Amino acid sequence: MVGLGPTLQQTYRDDGLCGELDGEVVGCEHIPPFPTCCQSNGHCGWDCEDAIPVRDEGRPSSGAVPAPARATAAPAVFTSNGKYRSDGKCGPANLLDDGTQAECDPNSEYWCCSEHGFCGGSQEHCYCDTCVNYRPVDLVGKVRSDRRCGSEFPLEDGTQSECDGESENHCCILHGYCGPGPSHCACAGCVDYRGGAAKTVSLVEGRVRVDRRCGPSFLLDDGEPSECDGSTANPCCSKWGYCGPGAEHCDCPDCADYRTDEDKEKDFGLNGENWRKDRRCGADFPLPDDSGPTQCNPNSENFCCSKWGFCGGDEEHCGCEECVNYANK
Repeated sequence: MVGLGPTLQQTYRDDGLCGELDGEVVGCEHIPPFPTCCQSNGHCGWDCEDAIPVRDEGRPSSGAVPAPARATAAPAVFTSNGKYRSDGKCGPANLLDDGTQAECDPNSEYWCCSEHGFCGGSQEHCYCDTCVNYRPVDLVGKVRSDRRCGSEFPLEDGTQSECDGESENHCCILHGYCGPGPSHCACAGCVDYRGGAAKTVSLVEGRVRVDRRCGPSFLLDDGEPSECDGSTANPCCSKWGYCGPGAEHCDCPDCADYRTDEDKEKDFGLNGENWRKDRRCGADFPLPDDSGPTQCNPNSENFCCSKWGFCGGDEEHCGCEECVNYANK
């Protein structure tokens, strides 16, 4: 039994459910190039051999006999070499008798090989970095049918593939996937294609990257290393190329400290006390003049420095071998 293609006045759901739901018949949105049908399990899918009919009007049938279904074009047939296993496994860890790796049947509902070596048709199987989609990639303009995008997936002319700004997957994340929501549209370096124009979220503010990467491995447009904002909680660039606080970011030979003397003083209390406002303490957080480790306020409830470099007043901060109790000093 075949399902319906897109019809006028038909509603769709973002969760992919279809059929008679809440007093109306919900259809499936057509996603080219494959026909999209309502499966017998009540989910939209590409296997139209086992689909249920949907009324053109988008309303439940009032009689016992369903309205005739308007058939879509026959499901696409893809070229296949038949390299499949009966257990549905695939990939380099699952070889065939001739020693070649097993693939997935592009004409089935399990056409993608996941990173774990199983054939399937879900996002887990088709949209990971090591997933393999055995259906050919079609292009509509600059948009790929497999939702990949960006500079790592260039078109034949060398330009980067894009996302459909009028679809639900309208933004390209840095890792090269089209998708919706803040994770794809509001992240640094992401590209939003809604409104007919590509809008890239700025990755750099001044000389500081918003993703906290820094140093010579993350150069700015002028060829100089990206920096850290010395007036923030992540003022120093570690040897690993991350902005952050403490000795591992500020005091190693390859670290870069972007704090001014004034910035360093702001971390501490008034009148030259030896404790910080943020309760950090110990050797990883030296005093501004490097005369010793930051201490804890002995007259407060947080008078002990824990082995983790935090001031507190309980057993975890006062009772360990490495802990320092400044109330007793």
